[in-house]
Amino acid sequence: MPSATGFMPLPALPVPSPEFLPAILDALPLWALTSEQKELRLSLCRILLGQGNADCLAAAQGLLALAFAETPFDAANLALLEETQRNHPFLPSRAAATTRLVRAAMHHAPTDIPFEQIRASGDADLVARYLEVAAKDKSHALGRLAPAFGSLCRLPDAGLAAALLDGFAGSIPPPLFARLAAELAVLRLPPETALEKLAALDPDAWGLYAAIAASHCLERLGRRGEALAACLGAWRALPQHGNLTLRAFALSRPRTAPPVPHPGEAAVCLYSMNKAELFRECLTHLAATDLGGALVAALDNGSSDHTADVLRDVAPLFPAGRFLHVALPVNIGAPGARNWLLALPEVAACRNVAFLDDDAFPEPDWLARLLQTGRDHPDAGAIGCAIVDKDAPNDHQSADFNLFPPRTGEQSLPETNERLFVCEPCRGAPDLGLYAYSRPCLSVSGCCHLLPRASLDAVGGFDIRFNPTQFDDLDRDIRAFLADRPAVYDGTVRVAHKQGSSLAMAQNMAQVAHIMGNKIKLEHKVSDADAERLWRGNLESLREDLRGKYSEVRRINEGMEQGESARRNGGMKG
Repeated sequence: MPSATGFMPLPALPVPSPEFLPAILDALPLWALTSEQKELRLSLCRILLGQGNADCLAAAQGLLALAFAETPFDAANLALLEETQRNHPFLPSRAAATTRLVRAAMHHAPTDIPFEQIRASGDADLVARYLEVAAKDKSHALGRLAPAFGSLCRLPDAGLAAALLDGFAGSIPPPLFARLAAELAVLRLPPETALEKLAALDPDAWGLYAAIAASHCLERLGRRGEALAACLGAWRALPQHGNLTLRAFALSRPRTAPPVPHPGEAAVCLYSMNKAELFRECLTHLAATDLGGALVAALDNGSSDHTADVLRDVAPLFPAGRFLHVALPVNIGAPGARNWLLALPEVAACRNVAFLDDDAFPEPDWLARLLQTGRDHPDAGAIGCAIVDKDAPNDHQSADFNLFPPRTGEQSLPETNERLFVCEPCRGAPDLGLYAYSRPCLSVSGCCHLLPRASLDAVGGFDIRFNPTQFDDLDRDIRAFLADRPAVYDGTVRVAHKQGSSLAMAQNMAQVAHIMGNKIKLEHKVSDADAERLWRGNLESLREDLRGKYSEVRRINEGMEQGESARRNGGMKG
């Protein structure tokens, strides 16, 4: 189980000097974006490996080792890790042997059953049938499991997922099987059970994953001191890792209960069209959260189903005078609906307005915590939070949104001078706590965001040219950023979202064309000078935030190490 200074022994890996992170933030500011987004991490590692510098080499080696520990079946990372290991051997022997085993199994995997087509079907029964068949192919079991392991962990029935994984036990080396079983436990089982499985892992191969996952499990159990110790254990091996730095800082902050909202402090606004029963579920859940004296305003955006009946049914769930509902005869789109709600006198009288999607399910104290974050950042243009899937294992949908420099983005609109390339760091990533931090950013998810009245007065509401939806919230956050009111992301608050974003869910040419059309509008709304100011100012704020938190985490870590040393010395004297 966890000790005072960390969860378990960690692999002996090269560690860059304490000066590396401040130096790389000056030389390569986009380092501050994230250390977890797969494509960016690989790109940064390739840059580091080409520098011929010991610190850069150690930083790349550590990131690649962690990426393998987190996602052992990621082919691109595995290839670069093996290439680095050949040129500059650094992995402990058992870890190196495990990478070779996985690479060989994936390289020689049979292609007679294309799992990608099964995954794309979305048929959980078909996934389960594939895994049953795959487990019987003893000579290729690992190669067949590799592309399907993520889907196995996300089957609706956690018991079935565990039984299917057990079918591979005799065909996969025990240390690797233990790692896979630990991940399934972290994602689907109680944290106490997951901690036991993490503690049993081979530290040379999986110690980094175990420490990070254990920190997340310990925090879920309310054991924040131990969660910080486990996080710092991983951070000491990976001081170059931005997310670990931000997470360690967040865990080091005292967690106090913020006051419940006072009357007039906040209005919670929602709108919906033709999703009557989903809206009922959402509003029923919302009524059970700690809203205090907040007003709730719900807009029926031209529904033709029984949404009006639902709004009448749920009204008694809220305190008298605290639930307001309005109905429009036609659908006026998302930005229009938001503006309509903002213009209601009762909403306009509130000092903050929180917008929620009609399929969002926030934590009990979500509003009080977002309001506290707003008080801590009085110049914020918007305050947002982590958005996760409603269904287990509650994978991430979004965190904070920031900008790549224009030359590093991938052009998708050749007919326009595209300059706004948003870094989405975590879509589909499992929740291991690595996005549970707070910092300024360019934008936050429109699924749940709080708008202070000062920000609304400064830059206004939402541009209806983005009807019916898409990029209207980003456009507003950009206007706020240019008015020196950057958004603030508080990833310690999580809101479960039943559906994905419309951008991620676009399935036909008409939907894609609408999204691309709105992106063109957004590009043409922002001048070249403002686009330059946006990405430079955004990266500068991220860099300075990370630099300051890195210094504080170093100080905290030194204090903990000194305390542990004193305890050891005292024990020896005793």
